[in-house]
Parts: sequence; structure tokens; C-alpha cells
Amino acid sequence: MVHTKKHRLSGLIAAAGLLLAQLGTLPAQAAATPTAKDISTCDVVCTFEGGKTVTQAKGVDLSCAALGVPAGATVSEVWIDISMDTSSHLPAMPAMGYTCLGYVNAEGEQTDWYGDGMWMNEAFAHTTLVFNIPEEAPMPDQFGVQLWGEEGTVVDTMTLNAIGFVTGGGGDIGMVTRKGDVNNDKTVDINDVTALQEFLTHGSSNNLKTAANGDLEHNNKLNAKDFTLLKRGILNGSFNQTSSKDETAMEFVNNIKIGWNLGNSLEAQSVTWPQNTVSGAETSWGNPLTTKAMIDAIKDAGFNTVRVPVSWGQKMDNSTYEIKKAWMDRVQEVVNYVIDNDMYCILNIHHDNDIANYPFFYPSNQYYNQSERFVTSVWQQVSDRFEAYDNHLIFETLNEPRLIGHDNEWWINPSNKDCTEAMENINKLNAAALNVIRKSGGNNTKRFVMMPTYSASPDAANLNGMKMPDDDHLIAEIHAYRPYHFALAGPNDSPVSVWDPSTGGEVISFLNDLKSRFLNNGIPVIIDEFGARDRDGNADERAKWIKYYLETTSSYGIPCVYWDNNAFSGEGENFGLLDRNTLTIRYPQILSGMMEGVASRG
Repeated sequence: MVHTKKHRLSGLIAAAGLLLAQLGTLPAQAAATPTAKDISTCDVVCTFEGGKTVTQAKGVDLSCAALGVPAGATVSEVWIDISMDTSSHLPAMPAMGYTCLGYVNAEGEQTDWYGDGMWMNEAFAHTTLVFNIPEEAPMPDQFGVQLWGEEGTVVDTMTLNAIGFVTGGGGDIGMVTRKGDVNNDKTVDINDVTALQEFLTHGSSNNLKTAANGDLEHNNKLNAKDFTLLKRGILNGSFNQTSSKDETAMEFVNNIKIGWNLGNSLEAQSVTWPQNTVSGAETSWGNPLTTKAMIDAIKDAGFNTVRVPVSWGQKMDNSTYEIKKAWMDRVQEVVNYVIDNDMYCILNIHHDNDIANYPFFYPSNQYYNQSERFVTSVWQQVSDRFEAYDNHLIFETLNEPRLIGHDNEWWINPSNKDCTEAMENINKLNAAALNVIRKSGGNNTKRFVMMPTYSASPDAANLNGMKMPDDDHLIAEIHAYRPYHFALAGPNDSPVSVWDPSTGGEVISFLNDLKSRFLNNGIPVIIDEFGARDRDGNADERAKWIKYYLETTSSYGIPCVYWDNNAFSGEGENFGLLDRNTLTIRYPQILSGMMEGVASRG
């Protein structure tokens, strides 16, 4: 515990009006970003016993020196660990600011004040915000942490639990791709030792390509202890060993008990967000930033698999198709939440099936060459980043590939030339994706890969049009919201809110088709999207349905992954189960039905 002196900042709180005005001109996503990382990675950390209460438009005055920042140190990042009451579901805007004489803002106005804030559409119960300090506005000793907004329309208090500073001595050195592989050549050998030694001796090395791979002490720094651990790991061979089991695909799917989708988060697309704003992209559809606590809650609920849908097109260079490093790092961070929990993780290309002003795929002859370039570019980069991960990580080539906007977008007509071409092109894209995955080496040579039919539909015409490559580590991917009128139908399509077991024949019918087309031929199936939307509070009926659905799919040996988009209100597709703001299961009866339905799996 660091006891801080109380400083009255001359002009700090008085300048609050300037900060409020400045924050009012910020884009919806400012430079401040939320992070799920541990604040202890900062160079200096002060924890406030019991927390400091920060009230609306007032804030607290703080001193860098009193909080432990060394004299003369240049602060590049300020991290604030905060808690808020989310029961009101109101938005919030934590902020910080300080006097900076001569500072000119983005509008060209000299304000003599620098401030930054993070607008939250709905307050987080607990998060850490990172404020980047610009070189043109160096941080003085005295600063303030505040909470802004109009009384009654936003959260009016928050608790400051801890504050951290990055001063150049540490911070975030990147994401691990393969432990020990500091020169990034996919092997760990004497060349990595030489590169790390050169860096530690001279402070730089042309051969040190991935510093995070050398951080074997896990402190965001490279030091002599990392050097010793690297040599030891090479001598005992631990860095090049794999823990993947040599299982057939049919055997492997038996490991999956029940899965959960992190829907409407990393696959969110919104052209209003800058492409380089990682957290803005992730939260642009209204969901909070993904945290490890969310994944912990899902594991505690009984799930052992998490599907992480990801869109890539908006997050890559339009000409080179290179994925922005910050986005790839964030995807890996979320994948690690799952893997570190000893859970299975499904990673895919999601929502990039469109004709838009950024890289995309579209399964028509007209767009095939561009589509293959996009798909193979994504999987080459993803494969390179994750090649050292064991079989707990599953790749899914495409999500619901289809002719968007076509009369047959969802329903295949085998006599329609557009449809037959689309199915052929999807088969080619699946094969092209698999080719780059396998050639990337490492554990990707035998990684389990899921492939969809046209629109991921289980209808017979879609199944008959699918041709999978000759590879014994493939899994067919299906989406099945059935019976349709109970599970998915919209308000104008004769929806049914009461579960009628006599309609279960619709489920049995498509499962028999899957058995005939795939299971009988030694190809396993995963239904990685299913669910029934809420219809005016029919949770009890959905609980009965989900128990039936999962008991039935389990009897065929098919695991399922529940679609959860964190939506609980309005007229849309409300598939929410875990409330990601409160980390509670909204419908425990549905969860109970789910776990009863998969009691024989896993």
C-alpha cells in the first residue's frame, strides 16, 4: 500500500470545464482503451486499500511522485483499475487530465490542458483503462482522475482501485507466439540464444524479432533470468515438444462437451470505427470488452469450449492484406483466455463474406480470385501466429459462406447456376485455406480444421454439394436453429413460443442427413451455432427444448456450441445467456437444461 499525500492542484479541478469541453469533442472511442491485462505489468503500481471514490464532475487529485513514479521518469501510459455499479445499465465516461501549458488540441486551439476519456455505452463492473500520454503533452507530477457526464443520464460514481504507470522500463513487449523462438524462425535453438545474448549485451539485435517469446519470466522485460531459462529449455527440449494427442477427428470431437459463442464482439463490423482502434471495433456492436473473467464464468457454468468469431477485413491493409498487429494481438489475447483455462477454442473468419470497400470473400466466379487471396492471406497469418498451439485450438475456415443478397442466399436451388458455382467456389476456398494451414508447419500440420457447407446449412442440397479435401483431421461445420419456427423465426414468420415435442421430427430429420452424409463416412460434425431466441420471457419453454435438442444431438455423437450474442431486450434475435456486464447467467433454467442434455458428453 502506498499512502498518497493530498495535493490541491492549483487549477486542476478548476480546469474541469475545459476537460469536459475537450472530451465532448472526442470521437466515440478516444485514445483511452480498456484492457483485460494485469495492471501489475506496469513499471509502477499503487493500490488503494478500500478504493478511492470518484464522483461525477469532481474527481480526485493525484501526484505521480507520491504514487511512486521516480523523479525524471517520462510517463508513456497511465492505467486505472476501476469498478462501477452496473445495475442501472447507464453509460459512463472515466477520464483523466492535467495542466499542460502551451498544449494545442486537435482543433488547433491552445487549451493549456490535456485530457482524455473513455466513453462506455454501458458501464463496466470492473475494468482497467489505459491512457496513452502523447509526446507533445508530457505528463507533469500533478493530475486528476475524473468521471464525466450529465447527472441522471450516466453513472455518477466509480471506485479507483489502483493506478499504474508505464515509464519506458517495461510495459507490453508483445504477444508470445512460440516460447523461446526470439528470432521467429519456428524453431528454438542456439540461434535464439545468440540473438537474446546480443540484445542483453548491446541493448539491440537485428535477430531479435519477437521479444515476447523470450519473456520466459513473464514480467514484460528481457533479462539474464530469461537467458538462463532459454538455455535450459533448449537443453531439455521442452520448447519444441507438443502436447497434442494423436487422435482421429471422430475421437477428438468426443472431447467437446458443450460450447459457447463469444458472439457480436470480435466479429463486430462498423465502418464508423477507425480501422486501427482495436477496442472500438470490438465494442462497436454494444458489447463490453471481452475479459478473462467472462471466460472464467463460462467455464464455471460447465462449458469446455468457446468459439471466438472474428472478422478480419476491416482490420487489414487494403492493398497488402496484412492484418494489423494490434488486432492480431488482441485476438490472440482472447484466445489465450480460453486456452489458459484448459478449454477448447474455435477460431474462424466471420462476417467477411460481402462485397464491400475492404478485403472480403464472395463465393461467385466473378469474385473468386479476390476471395481466395483474402482467405489464404488471413489463414497464412493466423496459422503463423498460432502454429505452436496444441489441439485445444481449432480452426474454422469460413462462417456461413453464401451469396449475400441473392434470392438463394439461404436456400440452395441445385438447378440454379449461381448456386452450383457458389458451392464449387466454397469447396475451393475451404481447400485453399486448408492448404496454407497445413504448409505453415508446427502443430498446424495436424490441427483439426472445421469446414462449412454453403451457408453452414444442414439441408440435403447443401450437404450434397459439399466436397471435403482428403484429410483425416477435418470436421464438418453446421448451424442448426431447429425447429425453425420455435428457434429462429422472426415476428413476421409465424414464430412459436411454446415448445411442442411433436415438432422434434425436424431435428431428427437433419441429424439423419448429417449421419448419412458425414458420420457414416468417418467425418465428424460440430454444430457450432444453435439456440432459440427469447420470445416474451419463454425461458422455461426454451429450457425444455434445449434439453431435448442436446440429448438428441448427443445420441448422434455431435457436440454443439450455443450462440450467445449478449442480447436480452428489444425486437431482435435475443440469444443472450451470460450477462457480460454482471458475469451472471440470466436464465439458470436454460443452463440446467443444457447441462442435463450433455451429461453423457465430454
